[in-house]
Amino acid sequence: MYRVLIVDDQAFALLGLQQGVDWNGLGVTEVFLADHVEQAVECLGQHAVDLLICDIEMPGRSGLDLLAWVERHSPNTLTIMLTCHADFEYAQRAIHHGAYHYLLKPVDYAQLKKVAGDAIAEAGRQKEQHKFEVLMRDYRRKWEQQLPLLVERFWQDILGHRASLLPDSLQRSAQTYGLDFKPGDRYILVLLGLEQWKENLSARDEAIMEYALRNLAGELILRGLEGVVLQDHAGLNLAIAYEKREGPPVGHVLERNCRQFLSECERLLQCSLSVYISPTVLLPEIVSAYAYVTEREQRNISRSRQVFTPVYPASDKPLEHMPAVVPLSLFAEWATILELGELEELDRRVKQWFGSSGTDTWTKESHRQVIHGILFIIHTVLAKKGLAMHESAELKILTDKENYPKHSLVLQSWARECLGAAVRLLKTSNNASSAVVARIRQYIRSRLSQEITREELASHVYLNPAYLSRLFKKETGLSLSDAIIQERIQEAKRMLEETEYKITDIAEHVGYTSLGSFSNLFKRVVGVTPQQYRAKIKVNS
Repeated sequence: MYRVLIVDDQAFALLGLQQGVDWNGLGVTEVFLADHVEQAVECLGQHAVDLLICDIEMPGRSGLDLLAWVERHSPNTLTIMLTCHADFEYAQRAIHHGAYHYLLKPVDYAQLKKVAGDAIAEAGRQKEQHKFEVLMRDYRRKWEQQLPLLVERFWQDILGHRASLLPDSLQRSAQTYGLDFKPGDRYILVLLGLEQWKENLSARDEAIMEYALRNLAGELILRGLEGVVLQDHAGLNLAIAYEKREGPPVGHVLERNCRQFLSECERLLQCSLSVYISPTVLLPEIVSAYAYVTEREQRNISRSRQVFTPVYPASDKPLEHMPAVVPLSLFAEWATILELGELEELDRRVKQWFGSSGTDTWTKESHRQVIHGILFIIHTVLAKKGLAMHESAELKILTDKENYPKHSLVLQSWARECLGAAVRLLKTSNNASSAVVARIRQYIRSRLSQEITREELASHVYLNPAYLSRLFKKETGLSLSDAIIQERIQEAKRMLEETEYKITDIAEHVGYTSLGSFSNLFKRVVGVTPQQYRAKIKVNS
């Protein structure tokens, strides 16, 4: 396990030092001998030596010369220096060059064994420390390589309600990922609302192009700014710009960058999109900023290729703040159950909490925070599903400021009614989304011979194009372009099986003027050409 090198110009001294100590008992597996410095240097160059025991007085180069060489070239080797002179100057020079210990000759073997044992134990500790440092360097390097992904995960956890929004907890999480966030720093969230690709893309190609979109956003939207670009749990592409407390406002720079980004996306990526910018918020309010931009995107069904800057007038819905006094974990728990649509369990939890919370001791601030906490979780859960409170007449009435409960005695019933209405809206929406998918498929089938755009499909069902794409993909696993191809290929297969139409006529019937393009696409999807498919059907029939 350990190696020792003994250096002395006297042969009897070498043998005495080799045989006078039970090296095996100290965990030493190899003992090398050298009678001059050059031989010792050669040995040290060939083997990793843990302990060097060396006489100082030797002809030619001395033991101190060897010690100086070891200090430069083999720093992990511990040294015990031997001398016949009880001269402090020797000890001083040995210590100066990093000697572990200094012994007088003739050597007391018992003393040498003890000192050598201590040195070997120290060598063991240094080896373990070195292994630990190498391991730490390796993991630090891997950590730094993964840091951009970890920063994205930090924001994904916040936006997905998987991280606490309490300031202290947020600060600790940010520090873990090396983010220099100060309590007064502010943030602006930007939603990249993709509207249309110029070319029909498969789901895989669309994912690749969205990756390119995020890279371009990092270069252009965040040019001259600190921030991050990410894709969230719902598949939304987002940028978050940081505005430092001591620094200048970044809103104007961000808006200018977003307009350039919009133009470059059309030129380089062949796509159109709109950009939605949130108001500037503190870190605990970032989820409200997320709800703000997602709701603005969903409500937009007529304007495209725009940069939508934040709307601050009273006519626009203000951002609600997350409560700080009422336990945040409670609202995170309720939000999860709400998202699952478990009304009975949610109702039970709400009643249980109100029954044990001692509302008779609440302050006005506590009362206000519960109201805004309920509104916050409903708003954010609905936003994740592409919904808004105003889509439910029941919720619209309950969440009107004039109808907020004025007394803690009625707060519980109001909270339960609001959450119940939200669950009903979510369930209705799930049914509605299936109906939307059916209507989209029917519309595609009725226009197979014509060019079909995403905007056209969205207009048919009165939805925002980007929102329709996400809803359709969530329901079917297909992009809209893949669904169009799927319907066209299915109709082509039916016509090849049931009719005698020419393949050129079938291609034109399902929207392809080029026979080559149709044949290549058919083979890519089905595995054989249209001619081979028809021949195979005739053989089997």
